[in-house]
Amino acid sequence: MNRGVLFLSQIKNGKWDITGKSQKSQIWITCIVLVLGACELGFFSLYLSTGSYELGLMAFYLRHPKLIILNIAPIILLCLLLWFIGRRAWLAFLLTSAVSMAYSFAEYWKLMSRSETVYAEELTLIGEALEMSERYISFTRVMYIMIGLILLETLLLLIFFRGRPSGVRLRLLLTLAALVIGGVGYQTIYTSEKVYNSMEVWEALNPWFENSQYISRGGLYPFLYSIQDAIPQKPDGYDKDETEQLLLEYQTDDIPDDQKVSVISIMFEAFSDFSKYTDSITGPDPYAAYHQLQQESYSGNLFTNIFAGGTIDTERCVLTGFSELPNFRTPSWSYARYFSDQGYSINGSHAGYQAFYNRSEVNRNLGLGEYLFFENHYNTLYDGIAPDNVLLPEIARLCQEQMEEGNPVFSYNVTYQNHGPYSATDSYFEEEYVPQGNMSDSNYNIINNYLSGIADTGEQMLAMADTFRGSDQPVILLFFGDHKPWLGEQSIAYAALGIDVTSQNDQSMYNYYQTEYLIWANDAAKDVLGKEFIGEGSTISPCFLMNVLFEQCGWEGPSYMKLTDEVRELIPIVSSNDIFSENQALLTEAELSEKATEAIASMRRTQYYLAQDADGMLPEKG
Repeated sequence: MNRGVLFLSQIKNGKWDITGKSQKSQIWITCIVLVLGACELGFFSLYLSTGSYELGLMAFYLRHPKLIILNIAPIILLCLLLWFIGRRAWLAFLLTSAVSMAYSFAEYWKLMSRSETVYAEELTLIGEALEMSERYISFTRVMYIMIGLILLETLLLLIFFRGRPSGVRLRLLLTLAALVIGGVGYQTIYTSEKVYNSMEVWEALNPWFENSQYISRGGLYPFLYSIQDAIPQKPDGYDKDETEQLLLEYQTDDIPDDQKVSVISIMFEAFSDFSKYTDSITGPDPYAAYHQLQQESYSGNLFTNIFAGGTIDTERCVLTGFSELPNFRTPSWSYARYFSDQGYSINGSHAGYQAFYNRSEVNRNLGLGEYLFFENHYNTLYDGIAPDNVLLPEIARLCQEQMEEGNPVFSYNVTYQNHGPYSATDSYFEEEYVPQGNMSDSNYNIINNYLSGIADTGEQMLAMADTFRGSDQPVILLFFGDHKPWLGEQSIAYAALGIDVTSQNDQSMYNYYQTEYLIWANDAAKDVLGKEFIGEGSTISPCFLMNVLFEQCGWEGPSYMKLTDEVRELIPIVSSNDIFSENQALLTEAELSEKATEAIASMRRTQYYLAQDADGMLPEKG
């Protein structure tokens, strides 16, 4: 009994030593144990960063020691830094574990639910993560093992490994050394594009795709690399006054009063016309209604920056005309602001939650102050996130009400129906659009479940057009898709349909990034504008979609649009993935002509000015 009391007393006072070594030895042994524990955290983090690829991708990581070091070194450094500061190994390890788990679990959940990775910019979207948690978050066996081992090792450090760096001067020196190593390492290695691009991409993934590049580099390392993109960077050669003068060279024109027609824009989740890519659809045509509407519209293709996720990229590129998006934490210019300046009533709807992609705040900064979400409107119309047969009629009703008040309307809306993933185990479709044949049950279900939702969306598009077809109010409908759908890991269902989205050639790139846009006008709008709105448009980046709309309407538009019209003429595809189109060929930026390169540079400088320095306003001539 006395021995037990003595044992506890020694632990409490930090005098008991499992090694029987000197104090100096205790410090070194504790340091080694901490480093080993941090390495374990790093390997757990790497494993969770593989998502559903698991052992295959983990084996790839293990074949590349430099990649392992880049992902684990920051965890080791943080653990030691906290130990130098607080002198308690167990606390340093526990705090480091909490940080590591928070990142690793978030990375895993996002990979599994949306096939997307966590970028530093998304640290600002905590609200969205909380909104999505009930639907997507679940703990795996590996996570429980990780938590259990962390608690066990924390306890062991608390009881047995209590070496503490002593001396204020030594601790200060060690702390400064850790900070310097971390700072220099980040600036010279973790932000280096050369180092990042030197890494291989796992052979099972497409090296041309950003997500493939990211997860092939682990989890923590590419996350740290992405921090620099979360902070607005001035484009090369940017000067605020010079950029303002450049915009002033292009006059902003008003929409003539006798040509003001209402514009209702709707971005459809994961909408894509697969009938262009495959002959596998042999059942009822899921695109029948859409094709009927297409015959009486002006339509073309968007070459988006995203695949199967990242909805807001297309959404905000169209609204702003920007090819590269800032964080929009401050007021920025947008086409919504232009229409508002023209006397239009502005509205918009999204059937989902206002926290998704921080839409409630960002929309206000983009001039969409009156915006309806699930929380403030659609929860009263539908028990859950409103499908298209609820959302589109309500958008039409709200726009009609505003038109009757005497002003034209600009309405910018986003749907949720057809959001993946699509069930691989259950059949929710009533019609068989693609027969099973030799296709697996999972591919068969994924494809037909997706097409079932798309068929209904097409019906709702046509129904909305019918709502305004005979109206005395001139109305234009602008419909477009945000990105291709996610059809299983490694795009397996695309392969089942015979659609190549993985090869390193132009056609595969188009298959991967291409969606549709459609501009429909009722007779009243055609009469007002003297345009037919019939025909086939070119393939463009989302940032040029408003240019095409204004061109079809015969409107001259704002100064920024006129500048980007010149860019569109040279380079109709300007992708943030370093994919550009010049003379009908897909090229990297380094392969562009000198004229095209300068046009891109001017566009980037004006985008930065309008997003960061203009307070949401175009410059006006003095």
